[in-house]
Amino acid sequence: MHNARNALALAQKTLALVTGADQASVQVNDSDAAYSRFARNYVVENLASVSTTVSVTYVKNKRTGSSTTGDLSDAGLRAVVARASDVADHVPPNPEFVSLAQPGAVGRAAHSVFAATAEAMPEDRVAKLKAVFARMQRSSLSSSGFTTTQSQSIAIANSLGVQTAWDGTYAGIEIKAIAERTSGYADFWTRDYASLDAAERAERAASKATVSKEPADLEPGTYTVILEPPAFVDCINNLYYGFAIDAIKESQDSWLIDRLGKPVLSPNLTIVDDWSYPQVANAPFASDGAATRRVVLVEKGVPKGFVSSTYLANKFKVENTGHDGYPTNAVVMPGTKTREQLIAETERGILISRTWYTRVVDPRLCTITGLTRDGVYLIENGTLTKTLKNFRFFTSMLKVLADVEFANTLYRSESPDAPQTLLVPAAKIAKFTLSAQTSFA
Repeated sequence: MHNARNALALAQKTLALVTGADQASVQVNDSDAAYSRFARNYVVENLASVSTTVSVTYVKNKRTGSSTTGDLSDAGLRAVVARASDVADHVPPNPEFVSLAQPGAVGRAAHSVFAATAEAMPEDRVAKLKAVFARMQRSSLSSSGFTTTQSQSIAIANSLGVQTAWDGTYAGIEIKAIAERTSGYADFWTRDYASLDAAERAERAASKATVSKEPADLEPGTYTVILEPPAFVDCINNLYYGFAIDAIKESQDSWLIDRLGKPVLSPNLTIVDDWSYPQVANAPFASDGAATRRVVLVEKGVPKGFVSSTYLANKFKVENTGHDGYPTNAVVMPGTKTREQLIAETERGILISRTWYTRVVDPRLCTITGLTRDGVYLIENGTLTKTLKNFRFFTSMLKVLADVEFANTLYRSESPDAPQTLLVPAAKIAKFTLSAQTSFA
């Protein structure tokens, strides 16, 4: 299949098989993902997976049933429709259901398909990795990680007249440079594989792995901290959940409550959710086919907006922004200084490469906790002087983002808990609390 036109034709074909429903919707997801994994400066595995799934949503008398299949035969499509109908017959009605997505003006998709990604072969990925291995060998380092090239098509058709489809490519690299007692990390994510400079990323990882030979101790406390994009996106991702309309209106666990329209964050902070932003270039519609709108979430420190899905917009009688309950295209607007300048201007502080196991402790204050990983470094007089052991952190993102400065380069960055890749710069935070140090780097 591997293109939006064919995916939409399959969605329409399946929708035509639906009978007896008040409303129905079909989503087709087609993906082709290839990986080259490496360890000890060797490619250890090339693998690829191709899949196409068809998901049917069947609504009758406010009862909703869903089913998914990978069987694209006529019999398989009839079976998935029958299963969705059967589920709808056996669940209670939802009195809050109003309608599936209505047809709307879907924006013209940004440039999201690149030949260098779509046509990449194993030898193209290995060619990127040769520069990584060469850099590691110069410093007697080992390395591990992967590089990937992927293509995706999404199509949605429903009984109300929604018919929309999108194609996209996606690529990236993760590099961990490994010394005897320390390590360094770098990654890069893009739609265009040709723009991925593996040598530059390898240099970033290797230079951090060789800051010092032994990880040092540092007393826990509140420090000036520079979060590199993989760390920053993992932390700010917890802020994004507060922009969901149901968190504000229903569960009442959003930090936005009583703060909308008030200057509670740094004037340096502006966040927009914009699927058409060139480095984002996501689908211009939600998973149900509703047109996605550009939303200003925070403007110069003032929270301004929220996001909603079709179901939640109908439920709470607000504008449907065409999101799946979460800001899936969020862009933190960059600053004016380079990452290197932010480091050089830090008299004493800490550089954090990456975080994980990040969780919300108090959603009303967006207080989070988590662990650092893959490289923590002491900054003294504008220079990285020591590799530090890892930390557990415990801090309110509202307090963190009240005094923050951003680098001037945006990166697509991934959080293991985020349903979408987000765009962020490195962030220099005046006060970030590291609550305990681990015994390992």
